[in-house]
Amino acid sequence: MAIKKIPIKKIFVCEFVTAGGFNHLDLPAKLLAEATLMRNALLRDLSTLPYEISTTIDARLIPPEYCDNYVTIDADQDVWSVWAKQIESADAVWLIAPETDGLLKKLTALAVQKGKLILGSGVDAINITSEKLATYYHLQQAGIATIPTYTTENWPKKTGRWLAKPNDGAGCDGIILFDNTDSLNNWLAENSKSQHYVIQPYQQGIAASISCVMHQGRAQVLSCNTQMIIQQKNGLSYAGSQVNGMQHLWHAFELVAQAIAETLADLNGYVGIDVLVNPQTVDEKIADVQNENQITVVEINPRLTTSYAVLAEAMAQNPAELIINTLTKHTLAQHKFIWPAIKRNVVSVHV
Repeated sequence: MAIKKIPIKKIFVCEFVTAGGFNHLDLPAKLLAEATLMRNALLRDLSTLPYEISTTIDARLIPPEYCDNYVTIDADQDVWSVWAKQIESADAVWLIAPETDGLLKKLTALAVQKGKLILGSGVDAINITSEKLATYYHLQQAGIATIPTYTTENWPKKTGRWLAKPNDGAGCDGIILFDNTDSLNNWLAENSKSQHYVIQPYQQGIAASISCVMHQGRAQVLSCNTQMIIQQKNGLSYAGSQVNGMQHLWHAFELVAQAIAETLADLNGYVGIDVLVNPQTVDEKIADVQNENQITVVEINPRLTTSYAVLAEAMAQNPAELIINTLTKHTLAQHKFIWPAIKRNVVSVHV
């Protein structure tokens, strides 16, 4: 993504859920909790930097603490029109939105249309990573280990446990676990919206994630995290992360992140990568895995993830500052920005 060559004075932060994206609907409690954590952490980190920070806020919510100014969004307003004006008045934008229904892509395209510096990924990368089937094809072609992913018409119908996931779903939202092929077949036959799902075999492994910053095909790992994924009846739920709980696999996670960065040129800014780690790798307490073969990529999030909420404490650095410096001062031609040493503190975040 081309970087706008002007000084950044004003940054518009738009976190979809808290910023009025649901102004015509009930606020989803689970999404709201995670969204508020991410937004508050980002605004806090940006507030220490020499920028004017603005956002919008759903009228039903308490205004954020770390913000220079905000616009309240009522139920009768056209939130996209308000966002367009806010983007127009800013030098740079930091966008956080679900991939579902193309929301992150739409917000990003709006910022591209306005010619603003996007402190995040471009439309091409979001297009691929927003869909599980497209992500699977992309990773498979690149030779990066990932979970086999099928349409509802071409899944192999082998014995075992299976997952049905919304093709454009975010995180654990909408995932259904089936203990056998018959149960999945029955669900597909009875569910009129099943064509919007993909099918994956249930794969054993330790749920983990990589928090990193990417730019121009390069990746810098910020933390290596253990995820708390809970099985509830026939679904999965995300309960939080132990940030840097997987730091003994730092090198292997770096290899995975770098391999992904090299395949998507406009995967920029903060990127969260959900992975499964071979249980033997953890059980044997291998101190330094020399390759990524023990790690399977589940999905790529081209935006902030919940782990960001405690990242400043985990790194003992301001992650927003490092991300902005990486995007604006680090180029392939001139390495003006020297990445500082970061801590690997273990910090938990619960939702």
